[in-house]
Amino acid sequence: MACTLSLFSQEDISPPDTVVVRADTIVFDTVPRIILTVSPDAIDKKVNYKSEGTKRNDLRNKRVYMSDKAEVTYDDIQITADSIVFDMAASTVFATGKPDSVGGLVGKPVFRQGSQEIESDSLFYNFTTRKAIAYRIVTKQEDGLLRSQVTKMLDDGTSNIANSTYSTCDAEHPHFFIRLPKAKIYPGEKIISGPGYLVLEGIPLPVALPFGFFPIQKKRAASGILVPRIGQEQQRGYNLTDGGYYFAISDYFDLALRGSIYTNGTWLLSATSNYSKKYKYSGQFSFSYANNIYGHKGLKDYSKTSNYKIGWTYSQDAKARPGSRFSANVSMSSSGFDKNNSYDVTEHVTTQRQSSISYSKTWTGTPFNLSASMNHSQNVKNKTVSLNLPRINFNMARIYPLKRKGAAGVGKWYQELQFQYSASVDNQINTYDSLLFTNKVWNNMRNGFKHEAPLSIQFRPFRNFSVSPQLRYSGVLYTQKFEKRWDPDYFNPSRNEIVPRVVTDTIRGTFYGHSISPSISAGFNPQIFGTFNFKPESRVQTIRHVVKPSVNFSYIPALKGFGSDLYRTVQSDTLGNMTEYSIFQGNIYGTPSLSRRSSNVSFNIANILEAKVFEKNDTTGKPKKVKLIDNLGIATSYNVFADSMRWSPVTMGMRTTLMNNIGVSANSSFSLYGLSERGTPINTFAFEQNRKLMRLTSFSVSLDFDLGRLLTGEKGRLSQQTSSGASAGASSRGMMTGDETRSMSQPGDATSLLFDEYGYYIFDVPWSMRVSYNINYSKPGFKSNLAQTLSASGNVNLTGKTAITYTTGYDFSHKEITMTQIGITRDLHCWVMSFNWVPNGSMKMWNFTIRVKSSVLADLKYERRKDYHDNF
Repeated sequence: MACTLSLFSQEDISPPDTVVVRADTIVFDTVPRIILTVSPDAIDKKVNYKSEGTKRNDLRNKRVYMSDKAEVTYDDIQITADSIVFDMAASTVFATGKPDSVGGLVGKPVFRQGSQEIESDSLFYNFTTRKAIAYRIVTKQEDGLLRSQVTKMLDDGTSNIANSTYSTCDAEHPHFFIRLPKAKIYPGEKIISGPGYLVLEGIPLPVALPFGFFPIQKKRAASGILVPRIGQEQQRGYNLTDGGYYFAISDYFDLALRGSIYTNGTWLLSATSNYSKKYKYSGQFSFSYANNIYGHKGLKDYSKTSNYKIGWTYSQDAKARPGSRFSANVSMSSSGFDKNNSYDVTEHVTTQRQSSISYSKTWTGTPFNLSASMNHSQNVKNKTVSLNLPRINFNMARIYPLKRKGAAGVGKWYQELQFQYSASVDNQINTYDSLLFTNKVWNNMRNGFKHEAPLSIQFRPFRNFSVSPQLRYSGVLYTQKFEKRWDPDYFNPSRNEIVPRVVTDTIRGTFYGHSISPSISAGFNPQIFGTFNFKPESRVQTIRHVVKPSVNFSYIPALKGFGSDLYRTVQSDTLGNMTEYSIFQGNIYGTPSLSRRSSNVSFNIANILEAKVFEKNDTTGKPKKVKLIDNLGIATSYNVFADSMRWSPVTMGMRTTLMNNIGVSANSSFSLYGLSERGTPINTFAFEQNRKLMRLTSFSVSLDFDLGRLLTGEKGRLSQQTSSGASAGASSRGMMTGDETRSMSQPGDATSLLFDEYGYYIFDVPWSMRVSYNINYSKPGFKSNLAQTLSASGNVNLTGKTAITYTTGYDFSHKEITMTQIGITRDLHCWVMSFNWVPNGSMKMWNFTIRVKSSVLADLKYERRKDYHDNF
């Protein structure tokens, strides 16, 4: 604070009770009354300063000279440097570093205020005006580094900079930067500049920017323009794609509106919103609508179609509402949307679309639970759509009404009485995607209600055998029923003649049917164990074979008078033959009662083969349990009261994993019955027809393994094997001196090089390949069908910064390579280069992109592509 002392006469002194404040003056009277005058340039906070080295006070010039880790603190401002001069008279600070032995600067000034931090070669700061000038600064602004020759920091927190560069490359000498002659910084928000230009590897490019806007907001997103991508296609012409506007509406959700337009008239609009609330929920909603035009108007190749796509995901946090959960995963589109607008290979080769919106509720401490869902299933190939709007299920878990709570010991047999209850409501629609949003979609709607209440008890006369009698009440409610009648005068318009036939009439209304069905079931499920022990010196200690045979029997009598009369008879031909039918036939839940008695016997045998094996060079003395065959099973069943072909197909299945890598599974199906002259099954055993016990109807085998693990074994084994064989393969390898070995062993962008004791180098390139082979054979009649596919996918890391990914396959039936996708990526430090290529199939295309890694400069990129639309 600058002060002067002055003496005044008695006449010039104010009254005794007055304190006069005058600028630049402190006035003392001859009497003990003091008049203070404070300079308007005085600072209002205390200034602290210190240093670990020399500190010299210049009282004459009111300055303090500090060196070696000097520091000055004022309010929320901190300045550190190797050398600082604090001028108390002018309320200024000058800070600088000192030269080091290699010509650089150490102990550079660092200015900190709040979250802002600036490092410079030298700094001048005025505490009174709160302004500063810094020379040769380097400051980090989110993902970018701003280097400026001259920076003037203003009292409002902003900064004016001159002769600066901005880059997201953190190298000492940036690989690229944008030269900004003049710019303004709004800390934590943005950088706005005048005209600038791009410099790549020190070479100015003829790419000028009329102005620059660099968002550097850290805590929350900001609204702004989404810059479109410029492109060209042979079919649709020049285009601007994915341009629009982003709305940062709140911390909980946003909205992005994008559009694409082509010179042939094609356009696409999309809206995407992300939403999230911590500990509550998160998800995304998207909608796209496209107007696709191909060909030339007025010519035969002209076509115009409209397509849509809807996507919605919702995930509820597990802690948000204990006991209830809501989730959504919706993906539905018109059949032509992906073909015309998607660049995702997976969406082109996948024909099925599945969606689900579900809610579930459980009541703690009770056996009750509720679930409701709306489901969507779509086949984009045949354009069919199936909907459940909605499906609701209410269940009561199994309870034991005769059991006493907290009872100890073995209970009475009647206490095993079980009771359950379930109720379901469903509304189904099967239609085509072109009719989905029209009134016609309701014409094929089916709905119904069903509830069941089974009462059962289980007896176990002896081990592995159980008997379970049951009494089940079932009821259904429908809005339609069917009545059939014989029409001898039916006119067939397609044949333009009278053709007698059965006519089905649909009667609308509310119809309820129910039944009480007693039944009994029994099952015998033993387990048989067999072991074989090897000699103590053998690595294989024991092999164990587990056989699990099972026989199950069920019987349901047909008791009239225990339910509604739901069956009718109708004449079925001109001979007067009668056929029985159900009035609820074709409804969602079918008919609750049977028209006749039913009994079934099922047979199944499962086999498991295990071994205990010592590891090679084992020192623990404990063998390892290994499964040789996970499952080998055979199953069939016999329908006791069927009119014909009572034996069901005999199915066989096997599953195992070899060497902890190769997954093998096989399935087959055999029919015990022969074929007619037309190739249809008949009620004659195949053995009687051609002396063959069974007839093969289907067979499938699949193999799946990691080729890398198969060839190299454990991780690093490839390198060891290659190194051990270096001397044998010296003629095919290079030999280096010790100096060359050291130079090639330095880290960086190179393949990992290993060397043996002889100085030979080997390449150890990380790679992986997953191979899958599938064969499917079917012969339901005389004609057979064989399908074989081989697929492979994986990656190869050529260097530490170059990787190749691939997916391919071969279809042996069509004798062609399946859709193949190859991707190459190259890490260029602050840039990323990628090349994606689909060389065959309907999506044959390629795409080359080189872009900046940081999202701040996401629009700084170069892209070339050959679009798959040009294949049409």
